[in-house]
Amino acid sequence: MGISRSNRHKRKETGGKKGLHEKKRKNNCGRPPSNTRIGERRVKQVRVRGGNIKHRALRLDTGNIACKTHNFTLNTSIQNVMYHPSNNEFMRTNILTKSAVVKINGQPFKHELEKDQQFESKDPVLFDNLRKGNCYAIITSRPGQVGMADGYLLQGEELKFYMEKFKKKSVKV
Repeated sequence: MGISRSNRHKRKETGGKKGLHEKKRKNNCGRPPSNTRIGERRVKQVRVRGGNIKHRALRLDTGNIACKTHNFTLNTSIQNVMYHPSNNEFMRTNILTKSAVVKINGQPFKHELEKDQQFESKDPVLFDNLRKGNCYAIITSRPGQVGMADGYLLQGEELKFYMEKFKKKSVKV
């Protein structure tokens, strides 16, 4: 029937084989990963258990990025994956998943944050990066499940932490 997400093919803790008491079912099927890449938006619908629908993003080029400190969200373009905690291949192939650190177009954020007069003194690292044209965000949604990339802007200590990671991985900033 296909690949399932069960452990029925595995052995018992004692080493003996498990007895099969049921066949594979459609609701146990495992699907291939979506491997959402950066490109022109391409999302397909997948019917899942209970007649529900998941939106499988195959390619995305924009995302809804929130600025936590100033409480606003903007839709901006995603340029490339800068760091991924689970797999270095995701950086090389620009695969978007949850917790990926991405470089985004910072122009809309720069325009919005310049309205705050004390912004430069509050977060000098982010201000310096925005002036250079670099802006980074973390994806918090699951693009292969919901069909969009939502996330938040890296600021303060978290931004400093990931800037160090970029240097270690020798990523061009």
